[in-house]
Amino acid sequence: MSERICDCKYCHCTVPASAVELDGKVYCCEACASAHPDRAPCQSSECDCHQHGWGGIKT
Repeated sequence: MSERICDCKYCHCTVPASAVELDGKVYCCEACASAHPDRAPCQSSECDCHQHGWGGIKT
């Protein structure tokens, strides 16, 4: 099985087995899946996707 990448537009994190699924897309964490409310950070301290203000439910 190949690694899956988070569907948050600016995130490049690998999706864990405990991935959050929303509308057929998978996210590495709840923050990415819920569009980073209040710029909640990604589960990876090395990822800055939350700085872009975009995530799963906002398109």
